[in-house]
Amino acid sequence: MSTHVWLSRQLRRARRLTALVLAGLQDIWGYARGSGLLNDDAPAARLAQVLKTAHRLDKGLALPEPRAGFGAPVARLLQLQLATIDRSHWAWQQGCAALERHQHFSFGSPALELSEPQTRAAVLKEARGDFGAVVRSRRSVRQFDGSPLSMTALWRAVELARLSPSACNRSGARVWVAVDAPVRERLLRHQDGHQGFADRASAVALVTVDTSVFHTVGERHQAWVDGGLFAMTLVYALHFEGLGTCCLNWSVEPKVDRALKRSCGVPPGEAVVMMVAIGGLPAHYTVAHSPRRPVHEVFRILDKSGDCVDPEAGEPEA
Repeated sequence: MSTHVWLSRQLRRARRLTALVLAGLQDIWGYARGSGLLNDDAPAARLAQVLKTAHRLDKGLALPEPRAGFGAPVARLLQLQLATIDRSHWAWQQGCAALERHQHFSFGSPALELSEPQTRAAVLKEARGDFGAVVRSRRSVRQFDGSPLSMTALWRAVELARLSPSACNRSGARVWVAVDAPVRERLLRHQDGHQGFADRASAVALVTVDTSVFHTVGERHQAWVDGGLFAMTLVYALHFEGLGTCCLNWSVEPKVDRALKRSCGVPPGEAVVMMVAIGGLPAHYTVAHSPRRPVHEVFRILDKSGDCVDPEAGEPEA
């Protein structure tokens, strides 16, 4: 290798490393500014604290054998937090309900009567629909029929997506849906990878997470976890509604992220997770070949006896 080639390679690496460090610093500042880490007195941060603390009480009641007297300090904290938020907000009502349930437990009510009852038979009846068919039939669609979308169908899909798991039930995920062509174009202008198909979609959704619901350094990546869970449920729900979807990647540099937010009014404190192109399905269309990794490359069992699944043996017996 010549000296010139070696130097060129090192300079290229140095530029990439510098860009990565600068992007990381901007990510750190963005999280610090938008989250509740430094701004725990912001209204959204106070609401999130109430939801988080109420959830601590409620999940304690849902344990197999809740310890007598558990949660007294947490209940006192929740009382203080409730005093900082608007009584008309649903989070205040949820917090008060959690306090009431904890108080009943403290006075001797059985925990089984204070959590939401479930039966195995009922859950299995609901859960054992043909989910496999839903998952296997959903594909990334890049051919749309151009028909207008039903707002009712979109509403139903978002109603399901909001039920996705989130850290301590804080529900920070948001979805912004652009239906008008100029607004769709404004969003897509900042995304690289939609060319040739997304402009024909009937809507473009932007999935974000309000970072003010997070309060610790350890939660600095939680927005992408919660947002990813929300986005996957949303995509499945849209598929269930008979709509085609294609997830549009949002792995961009901070300057592109800022430009998108400025262009469509998304608050700086919301983390953009991804876009989703949404449209009606044509009567006949094609999708890309997209083979996935085989199960034996994905499945791992943490067990001292080693991997319990023999890749050559296929699916293990139930």
